[in-house]
Amino acid sequence: MTLLLLLVLQSLTSNLQSEVSLGDSLLKHRFAAEAAQEFRRCLWQQDTHGAADGLTHFKLGLSLAASGRLQDAAQELSTAGRLNADLADTSQTALAGFYAQSRRYDLAAFELSDLLVFTRDSARRAELNAAVGWLHLQEGDVPSAASSYELAGKPDVANSLRLAGAAPRRSPTLAAVLSSFVPGSGEIYAGRTGPGLLAFAVTAGSLAWAVVAAKSDDWVSASVIVSTLFWRFYNGSRANAVAFADEYNAASRRRRIAGLSARLMEPDWFSGTESLLGYRLRPDTATTDTVSGPE
Repeated sequence: MTLLLLLVLQSLTSNLQSEVSLGDSLLKHRFAAEAAQEFRRCLWQQDTHGAADGLTHFKLGLSLAASGRLQDAAQELSTAGRLNADLADTSQTALAGFYAQSRRYDLAAFELSDLLVFTRDSARRAELNAAVGWLHLQEGDVPSAASSYELAGKPDVANSLRLAGAAPRRSPTLAAVLSSFVPGSGEIYAGRTGPGLLAFAVTAGSLAWAVVAAKSDDWVSASVIVSTLFWRFYNGSRANAVAFADEYNAASRRRRIAGLSARLMEPDWFSGTESLLGYRLRPDTATTDTVSGPE
């Protein structure tokens, strides 16, 4: 009903300012697709009068992004920055925010990296580098995240990240050596007690069984036991020891990185839009759909 009343109100006036205000009202109340239609209508009338407005392209881009059309939004926001240089930074930052909320951290980092090329203000560069570091961290790229936070002037965060991705807690080489001497011990060392005990029991039991068969001159049975049980579990124990050590290290790094990430606040992607729009885009306005990368 509210949307119907707004559309009726728009149809009763041909004033451009009223149309822009209607688009703002729709976007503010999260009718993003309808807001995009109004901003397109406003741009068409502006083009008719030869008065292209970068701010209207900016609002159209935000509306498209909020409705999930991120590739179309990227074009409009780029146009806004081209028509009005003062909008370039805010446009790209907002687009990066929509990409980040869609979990396309690579595209978000690309937008911010592009901004860094043209940004000379040291404070703004530090802010952008910190945002890029946060994006790298969400992707699990710890070395890149640490480098970005170092450039942002946050060596404490960078050092914490480097420690999180430091030397492995369990050595795959040592795990393989242990299982070579005592099958199963490498798996236990890597934190997998159950598989380790099973490997030890099967290899020890099959070896004892083969020895008993050999002492009885049943060499055929002894050979079958060694080839089908002993060697299979002996080699499998060494391979599993390495794999389990790698899994242990990866899980340990994920836990430590998750703890660090929880203490690092997500960048405020839409702070710059508030002064331009007169209202604040809420984070849940953005789509969470997956989008494809640039063609």
